[in-house]
Amino acid sequence: MSRLNRYYLAPDLVITYPDGQPQLILPSVKRTFKVDWKVCEIISMFSSEDTSLQPIFSESMVTNIIDHLVKNGILIDKETDHNLAIEQIVAEWQDWDESSWFLHLQTKDTKFETTEEGRLQSVEKFRKITSPPPQYFKCNCTSSSIKLPTSSKLLDQTLVNSFMQRRTCRRFSEKPISLQNLADVLFYSGGILFTNDTHSYGIVAKKPSPSPGGRHATELYPIVNACEGLRSGVYHYCQKHHALHLIEAEEDVKPFLNEVLYGQDYFLNAAVTVFYTSVLERLKWKYKTSRVYRLMHLETGHYAQNFLLTGAALDLGGFVTAAFKDSVIEEKLGVCGIREVAMYVSGIGHIVPDETTRSDIEYAQVLPEGIEIRLPIGEHS
Repeated sequence: MSRLNRYYLAPDLVITYPDGQPQLILPSVKRTFKVDWKVCEIISMFSSEDTSLQPIFSESMVTNIIDHLVKNGILIDKETDHNLAIEQIVAEWQDWDESSWFLHLQTKDTKFETTEEGRLQSVEKFRKITSPPPQYFKCNCTSSSIKLPTSSKLLDQTLVNSFMQRRTCRRFSEKPISLQNLADVLFYSGGILFTNDTHSYGIVAKKPSPSPGGRHATELYPIVNACEGLRSGVYHYCQKHHALHLIEAEEDVKPFLNEVLYGQDYFLNAAVTVFYTSVLERLKWKYKTSRVYRLMHLETGHYAQNFLLTGAALDLGGFVTAAFKDSVIEEKLGVCGIREVAMYVSGIGHIVPDETTRSDIEYAQVLPEGIEIRLPIGEHS
């Protein structure tokens, strides 16, 4: 067994048991190997001081298994060159546990067809093997529907003003926002501008927010605390009909929000808090790679940015947070947490006026002239 000292296990090796049978995964090279218990026992010799094996293992069997593990990069020769970047990622990211570096390596450098000829061949192949596309929106309007006002043009604001006025607000007044305000932030975040029937991927929706492949997996669920014309409670925004569906009326949503947001009580007075979910089948239908997990988060971020900028244009305070209890909100919204999952949280409301003077602000030297910036609210004693 002198060969044990010659090799070490690949730093990104992961062993899973998806069907009750072991499989080895090397995310850095996107390779998966189904193995049996004998291979696992040989692998354990390289991570344990106990190198004893059962009598069934002959020297030739051990040599053969080791040679295959070396050939496939599961065992690495200490004397040969190896990818230090992978070792550094695994070592540097340990504070975020294995899921962080595994996801990064598994989704890094994912292949994408860029040539026109290759793309067309890929599309034709896709059309032959795939099922019809999933519905691009979620609608409960047949059971209940609250029609929202047509979105306003925000004529009194410019994009620059929205940029300069967007600040994270942690002190909201209890003043209700208007139904028009809510209609605007929902429409400019997830509302449908138009649809068109594509040659390759069926009917796609086009929105103010971009989406990978036009799949628009994101759904919006407003939790209404104080909005004129609406009961307090949990709603779903139907992007197809620009309408709200009441999921559950609640006299006071603050206890629930306090629980689900891990006690971030500075957000509780927000007039409306919106939870974003992602419907996985819309993305999985087109994308068969784990890189789609990155895309889910990117799309949600696009929606949330539009939400915040629209809120700023309406002179409202806004916030976003990723600190929430997934399972609690999924249960509240009535989503399974498997095919539709919680992704992000944002909210808007009227800002408590700040009468303090900030002495710790240093303005950047490259700001446009004559532009007013909304400063963060000062600390009150």
